[in-house]
Amino acid sequence: MTTTPSRTPTAAAEGATPGTARLLAAIAATLGPLLFAAAGLVAPYDTDASSKEIAREIAGSQGATELSVWLWTVGTVLFLPGLVAVALLAVARSARLGLWGSVLFGTGLIAVNATPNLDIVALGGFEKGVSQDSLVRIADGVNELAVVNGPILYFVAAHVVGAILLGVALLRGRVIPAWAAWLLILSMPLNVAGYVIGIAALTALSFVMAAVAFAYVGLALVRHGTGWARIP
Repeated sequence: MTTTPSRTPTAAAEGATPGTARLLAAIAATLGPLLFAAAGLVAPYDTDASSKEIAREIAGSQGATELSVWLWTVGTVLFLPGLVAVALLAVARSARLGLWGSVLFGTGLIAVNATPNLDIVALGGFEKGVSQDSLVRIADGVNELAVVNGPILYFVAAHVVGAILLGVALLRGRVIPAWAAWLLILSMPLNVAGYVIGIAALTALSFVMAAVAFAYVGLALVRHGTGWARIP
């Protein structure tokens, strides 16, 4: 008999036996932020550097730049489906907080990934012999566009508020230890601080904090499911 998920969270969770999908989702939710942290550490420039400084650093470290781009890309591909699983668990415990937190966090990440990746533009430009000065002018022009600044500003606000709401939902639902929920609540404000002042280690730490919280969520997911019942 086929089953469909109930729209109402109940005390009866899914089967207690861990499924492959749940295990993969738990791994993805944890590994995604760790790859984000690695991407920031591998990038050859500081986030508070000027376009000219960034172009110069990329020119001298193209391999590291490409690795950073790959780490961020793979991290995004892994994290978004993992976030869906986290959202299901959070919404089952605290509907409004879990829903708004996951929507804001997820759409914030989508928004920033929809903007032009100037690291890739620079790598392609250097590959074709474009000068650093030309790439700096292109980067400065792109950074002045509202269609770029709008999604970036949304990302900054959405991923901070989203992480806080998700953390509160998990804290109130007692899904994970309180200290782990607080790691998630504090992680993305710290992320913004690290990015603004250009300390890569601080930015990486913020992603590791989120990864630890999501690892505990993944453990709860594997052991107990999302908390949503299935009906015939």
